Amino acid sequence: MLLQTISVLSVTVILFGSLEGKGVQMQPDVQCCMRYSQGKVRTKDVLKFEVQTEGPDCSIRAIILYTKKAVKCADPRDRKVKRLLRKLIQRQRAKVHRTMWLHPRGNLPVMSEIQ
Repeated sequence: MLLQTISVLSVTVILFGSLEGKGVQMQPDVQCCMRYSQGKVRTKDVLKFEVQTEGPDCSIRAIILYTKKAVKCADPRDRKVKRLLRKLIQRQRAKVHRTMWLHPRGNLPVMSEIQ
């Protein structure tokens, strides 16, 4: 029993250590960037993003980018990150505009009203 407990604790420590190495700290209810990730992120690889503010749980301001392969932390003051955010917001607006035409908001008459 003691050996089993030690094994579980060891695996847990290794897992959390590897997550922190990526710059994202996992806590039960909070996901925080503790430092910025290195490397480039392409707009087409980003599935979604979130803005992290400084506070009691998170020590830095960051943009959390959820890509197809990983979670990256970006510096919101960086020029390239600002450009990436502009592209992502444009893509988001274009998507909303396209889907708006697929789901009209009750502005069309019902067939029974037309005579």
